[in-house]
Amino acid sequence: MSTSLAPATSARLWIAGYFVATFGSGLLAKTGVIPGWPGIALFLASFLLLFPLVRSVQRAQAECGMNSKAMRAYNRRVVIASMVYVAALFGTIAFAHSYAPPPAVRIVLAIIVATPVMFIIRAMVLLLREETDEYLRMLLVEQALLATGFLLTVGTLYGFLNAFDLAPRIDAYWVVPVWALGLGVGRLFRRDRAC
Repeated sequence: MSTSLAPATSARLWIAGYFVATFGSGLLAKTGVIPGWPGIALFLASFLLLFPLVRSVQRAQAECGMNSKAMRAYNRRVVIASMVYVAALFGTIAFAHSYAPPPAVRIVLAIIVATPVMFIIRAMVLLLREETDEYLRMLLVEQALLATGFLLTVGTLYGFLNAFDLAPRIDAYWVVPVWALGLGVGRLFRRDRAC
């Protein structure tokens, strides 16, 4: 009798662990519970969970017949862009805090940090373009639409809470992480939830 988890269950646990570690460590660092470099190091270390997460997701996709060549290329592109994003984010923040550059340089820094996000979006477009299986493509579009609906709902609700002085202002760069969280929510409501 095997004690290992089913690939789909393992993937869900890695996804949940990644989001808890990333958002949790980010919150601990941002609120000062774990101040300074230890908090930043913990937050950065949480991104290392992307590697086992992607491996477990690919095993689950293979078990369900959803591990296509296009999906493997997408996973590789997103992991690389995510790692570049984390490096660019912390590199530009450290540079801006150390040197207090003029506004023109800060604009360039903002573009540098946003560029990997554009590559993640490009990876999504390429996935839909390169995926030859129509059923898999339909599932991906459905999941993306559910993620977009999740983002629009959360954004609208939070906007009204903010307008009624019930919630603090949040920076706009949170849009992509909330949309990514919406992808996970979208996966829960897809027709092939067992996969």
